[in-house]
Amino acid sequence: MGFQDANRAGTPTLNRLDAEDVATIHEASLRLLEESGIQFDHPRARRLFENHGASVSGENIVRIPPGIVEEAIEDAPDSFQLHGRNADNTVGIGESNRPIRAPGYGSPYVQFGAGSRRRARLSDYEDLVVLAHESDAITCMGYSICEPTDVDESTRHYEMLERLLKGTDKPILGPVSGSHRARTCMDMVGIAVEDPGLTKPYVAGLFNTAPPRSMGREMLEGLFTYAEHGQPLIVSSFVTAGTSGPPAVTPLVVQANAENLAAIALTQLVNRGTPVVYGLPGSTVDTTHGSLAIGNPEASVFASVAAQMGRYYELPSRGGGGLTDAKQLDYQSGFESAFTQLVTGLSGVDFVLHGAGILASYSTISPEKFLLDCESIRYLDRFDQSIVVEDAHLTPEQLTAADSAGHFLAEETPAGARPLFEPELVDKRSYREWDQSGRESIGESVSGRVTEILAESEPPRMAADTRRDLDRYVDRHK
Repeated sequence: MGFQDANRAGTPTLNRLDAEDVATIHEASLRLLEESGIQFDHPRARRLFENHGASVSGENIVRIPPGIVEEAIEDAPDSFQLHGRNADNTVGIGESNRPIRAPGYGSPYVQFGAGSRRRARLSDYEDLVVLAHESDAITCMGYSICEPTDVDESTRHYEMLERLLKGTDKPILGPVSGSHRARTCMDMVGIAVEDPGLTKPYVAGLFNTAPPRSMGREMLEGLFTYAEHGQPLIVSSFVTAGTSGPPAVTPLVVQANAENLAAIALTQLVNRGTPVVYGLPGSTVDTTHGSLAIGNPEASVFASVAAQMGRYYELPSRGGGGLTDAKQLDYQSGFESAFTQLVTGLSGVDFVLHGAGILASYSTISPEKFLLDCESIRYLDRFDQSIVVEDAHLTPEQLTAADSAGHFLAEETPAGARPLFEPELVDKRSYREWDQSGRESIGESVSGRVTEILAESEPPRMAADTRRDLDRYVDRHK
């Protein structure tokens, strides 16, 4: 099979594995699938595999021959477009070296500034949708930017989808867990984009396996629904080193890779050509406290490996973004998040989840950290831009515009040259200016910016008929 590990567009990427290592992981994963198998907690999944030559044994274990996996990988596209309600916001996933970035996902708590955290509310969700929509660093909206716990779980997806679809015209993620939520998502997205047949990819679903080597019924039902409608799935093993996976990186990657390959194969058995994204968001357990750890170096290693495995399979890849275990805006939250953002970007990951806002190991989202993570992304994007070296910028007139005793402060940037980066949030004033203006912390200043954005933002246009149809659908089904 003609797998490869080529860098897109010739841009160098940060590889932690050599070609032989990648092939070894692939072969070990295929052996694990064929000899030990995966538990599928859904009869339809088991039938699909069995009808294509896999064997099914007790406790719903499916042993998958390599041919099924390799054919499925060939059928999945190497890139795809995820369409926004506004066509200008459509993004290509796997098409360029700049990753598509989505916000934090699934946090049940919200924290404001230096205050204590509390349970997330629907009003918090609305505010986070605004921040994500207004940010140029976020090119794909999440779905569960926070999990509003003041709304009954049975109707929460209606409330969230309604606010998401009205609050943005960027591409979105949607709920996957359970056929009802997934089908509701298909219906509501179809109304919002005025394409009830979903003839294009408009909404991507986050499919998590249930390690070790298992897939749950509700997630599988969502997978079926998304694949049947041709909507992309971001497939990720939800493995944690030391609990649901081996405590060492290499065997952990083999297990996670096997789970991913099995899920990718299933999407193609349901509907050949369904777009998929290969994800490896692996976390670890802190050996001192026994707590989940996502801001450690291994998280960045997993992102780098995900990018390499994605290139090997010629599939788009997913990695983590602003990940931290810090409980508040502090040095730890900054360096852990920036390090992960940097490694993910340099590794060639195509889709970044948890790109902004995360605190406390996924459990908390902070509006202030959201904006600071977006600033960090802008730093990274500026670093990632090429350096323009042109003779027109190196003329004697430009190089000697100031003599040895002078300065260039009055000089304009030459035509065609990229100007110096200007940050939007971080403090670049002199110490004296900062001291005389009240010694405001970065958290305090960014908190003010959050308030400004929420006050000034207006929702994107939605046709009156479309808004009415969406309202009627929610009223009828909720």
